[in-house]
Amino acid sequence: MPHAITTSPPDQVSGSVPLGRGGRLPAVDALRGLALGGIVVVNVLLFKASPSFEHLAATTIDGTVDRGAAVAVKVLAEGKFIGLFSLLFGFGVATQVARWQARGLPWRRLYARRMAALGAIGATHLFLVWYGDILTTYAVVGVVLALFVNRTARTQLRWAIGILGTLSAIGVGGLALLAVRGLTGSSALAGSERSAADADAIEVARLNEIYRNGDYLDLVQERLTKPGGLIFGLTFSLVVLALMLVGMYIARTGLLADVGAHRATFVATARIGIGVGLPLNVLVVVVQSTGGLFTVLAAQVLLIALAAPVLTLGLGAAVVLLRERWTLRALSAAGRLALTNYLLQSVVLTSVMYSYGLGLYGEVGVAEGAAIALALYLAQLLLSVWWDGRAGSGPVERVWRRATYGRHSSTADGTVGEADRGRAVGSGAAAEAPPA
Repeated sequence: MPHAITTSPPDQVSGSVPLGRGGRLPAVDALRGLALGGIVVVNVLLFKASPSFEHLAATTIDGTVDRGAAVAVKVLAEGKFIGLFSLLFGFGVATQVARWQARGLPWRRLYARRMAALGAIGATHLFLVWYGDILTTYAVVGVVLALFVNRTARTQLRWAIGILGTLSAIGVGGLALLAVRGLTGSSALAGSERSAADADAIEVARLNEIYRNGDYLDLVQERLTKPGGLIFGLTFSLVVLALMLVGMYIARTGLLADVGAHRATFVATARIGIGVGLPLNVLVVVVQSTGGLFTVLAAQVLLIALAAPVLTLGLGAAVVLLRERWTLRALSAAGRLALTNYLLQSVVLTSVMYSYGLGLYGEVGVAEGAAIALALYLAQLLLSVWWDGRAGSGPVERVWRRATYGRHSSTADGTVGEADRGRAVGSGAAAEAPPA
């Protein structure tokens, strides 16, 4: 039987664990800041050239240095940091809704506004800036996530494990079937792979021409008429949902609210997650290097549904433990501006790579692209520390908050729009601004 959330993680520890500004958990901000770095390193490979099925197998990249960089990104970053962002999104939803419920606010109305605003921001990003937007996926999956808000923590975890387990089984089953077909020398399988690869090559060539030589409006028209980015994002929406549910589970159980009390859990998660996750991700790279196109795709399912989530949990736990020893100020500052920083990455990298900017599309190797991404991330860390000390909340975060709460929302004192404030006062509740 579903039951309402009666206690949010911040309430559980308000008397024992210091919180950051606005009731934020510093460890969560640091994790968001870390995720930004991993995401830009992975995404730069999509900014610099059209994605192809062939290059899903990192070992097919030309050049020793670029091939090594591609393998490193595949093993250490791909799927891990978008997974961490998804987990933290679920954590934020559970925490925010719990606060709204505890204060008697109309949480369904506020949640609907919040997801609608996120969808609008994401759609603007998707069509006007970059096809690889993830925010629209979050907004769509967020609608489904609302069904789990008042479910028990155990139910949330069971659904997450069930989704990831099912997808992993599909990946393993696909690889096994392909291995059997390969041993029998199936000509139909080989023919299908060649046809798919040829069609993919034609599409990549078409996109290369547009992004290298088209003007800005040509690129916008391409994204409007062929919204492959939206389809791209929704293809792994089940994984996103599962990791959001894991984040909800973590919020409901209070693990991040008092790290000291759960230190043994974090140590075990870090050891198992990294110790098992790293070999699993290496195994995916090995498998993708030994088969055809369909083997690469089946192994990719295994990567995003099993190998990446396991390592995500391990890396996340390790950072939480490090945050207990060091403040990680720059990571936390970047995490508080996560939405702004994410969108800024797209604006900068499209300006560097696309034809209407510096025009480096298709001219940058994997290693060079990763170096550009890391340089941008370092600049964002420095800028975030400066901005955080002077202005606090980021500009896009303010827009999102205003869209959620309506007129007279505040980034500092936690007020909400007049209509919702009236409902809250009428019920004797106090309002609070959401964590960014």
